[in-house]
Amino acid sequence: MAAAAELTLLEKSLGLSKGNKYSAQGERQIPVLQTNNGPSLTGLTTIAAHLVKQANKEYLLGSTAEEKAIVQQWLEYRVTRVDG
Repeated sequence: MAAAAELTLLEKSLGLSKGNKYSAQGERQIPVLQTNNGPSLTGLTTIAAHLVKQANKEYLLGSTAEEKAIVQQWLEYRVTRVDG
């Protein structure tokens, strides 16, 4: 699963310890992360944002409303255009 490899690289880039387990769901192989302390997270964008917050690097998601929208736009582009 390509998304799992990307998420593993993101973990490494953020300095997070390895150990998250990813699976895929459905025909389009949507990534799923089973967390230790709550429900599973579904979707590349959702999981990526979770990892950034886990690494205490929330500034990567943007500070202002405009920056947050631009980051979200690029994440959506990744999901809809690169895989689509």
